[in-house]
Amino acid sequence: MLHGRKPYTLVALALVLPLQFPQGLAVSSMRSPNTPTYRVGILLPRAATGIALGFLNINLKATLLDLFGASLQSTSPHQELVDENDVRRHGGGMGVWLGIWSWCFSCSIGVGFLIGAFVINKLEPTWGFWIVVILTAAVLLLNVLIPEARRKAYRRSALGERSASDIARRNAKGEVTLHLKYTAPLWWGEEVVSGMVLCKRMIQQPGFIVLSLYLGWIYGQIVMVVVLLGALTSRYYRFRPPYVGLCVAALPIGGLIAVPFQKASLFSRSRSHPPRTDSMTFQKRVTWTSHLVRRAIFMIVLPFAGLAYTLTSTGPPMHYMAPTFFAALIGFLSNLAIAECHGLIMETYDTSDLQPGMTGRPRGNSVPESVRKKRTSYSCFPRVSAAIAISQTWGFLIAAATTAIGGRVERKIGAQAATGCVAGVLLGLTLLLISVLWRFRQVQVIPDAVFGGRSPSVVSEGWRPVVIGNPSGKMRRMSVLELGKQSRWTEIRRRNKLFSF
Repeated sequence: MLHGRKPYTLVALALVLPLQFPQGLAVSSMRSPNTPTYRVGILLPRAATGIALGFLNINLKATLLDLFGASLQSTSPHQELVDENDVRRHGGGMGVWLGIWSWCFSCSIGVGFLIGAFVINKLEPTWGFWIVVILTAAVLLLNVLIPEARRKAYRRSALGERSASDIARRNAKGEVTLHLKYTAPLWWGEEVVSGMVLCKRMIQQPGFIVLSLYLGWIYGQIVMVVVLLGALTSRYYRFRPPYVGLCVAALPIGGLIAVPFQKASLFSRSRSHPPRTDSMTFQKRVTWTSHLVRRAIFMIVLPFAGLAYTLTSTGPPMHYMAPTFFAALIGFLSNLAIAECHGLIMETYDTSDLQPGMTGRPRGNSVPESVRKKRTSYSCFPRVSAAIAISQTWGFLIAAATTAIGGRVERKIGAQAATGCVAGVLLGLTLLLISVLWRFRQVQVIPDAVFGGRSPSVVSEGWRPVVIGNPSGKMRRMSVLELGKQSRWTEIRRRNKLFSF
């Protein structure tokens, strides 16, 4: 963003407030379904609310990255040497914040369902919008009082270019354009175009497409479970709305239980017994402590939890606690999987230590002279932000489709068949994602000339190979996800003239 994050956050919240009033008025009393005026009166402000909340979501996501960074560097990273001064270690790294953020994205919809169930039990539906107004006003006041995570002064640093004859200097703004072109945008439209270009480049990576679709499908499954479990408990078990909401609340409760597992636990990157030597971090063997094995275990269990929910959602005489329990299990595993996928995105696309603005000037001659002599402004994590935005877009689209056709599919093929199909598709995506994450190929990331050998690239004038990224050797095992053109290690290979695009 060109003007800091706080102005956009405040404007988005300020727009959400008045947009709730026409929606509340449209449902304040019984309306005829044949009158299009009231439908437009609720759908048009709701679309505008979505746009405002989209701006809010993007800014709050980037604010979290400003506060905690995008580093998932463990005490024994895969085929990397530990560097305590690595800028990727700045911030919080992996921790409880990642689990809470993932829970807010995935499972918080169950909390909204619970509040709505209590509202419609004794109050008019319009009270749902008034509650949103109250909550938005409180959040708006909070954002007015708290300071910005990264102030404007740190976003408008000088972009200088020193030559023998003169010194050119100007203020630079616009993170995405700085990231792509090493220069600031001249106006805000150029920054928007740069964002679209970066998203296009991210989508062109096969590994990332699989990862983002997997994330989106998990969110769609969560929405379907919320909708179908609510319909199941109200139609077949004849529960009143508060009890329906409490049954659905099992899903966000299960997600909350998964939050502590994101910090120094069996499911995180922490190791209870660290290896004695660096070579032990990339031996050609697979153990239960391998990250891929642990990811594969709970990722494969998730679609089977969906299948178990399908088999128990038959209605009486099956006890209602059976589908409720498996809904909680889906929430638990979904939060684990989403947090782990967010971690994979940060690990794969965090290039902050390769940015000139993060480290002063580039190391050695790893970038062209025209770029190396510039003192570039600070740039955060555009690739990480773009990757998360794309995956959330898939999730919202799939959830919208689930909400739109969920009732029709339930009436046509049944709720069990619908949830079974969703779990089956998720199982296929899970197996595809595991194949994408499997490190199957040895790739050279450091030129031979660094270790005393001869390389054709050394002959090129004005360039010499350097060690970038703290690798433990010149070769690295990489997966399809890491071989993408926008990944961290592809960027390292490109700067070492081992890859060009």
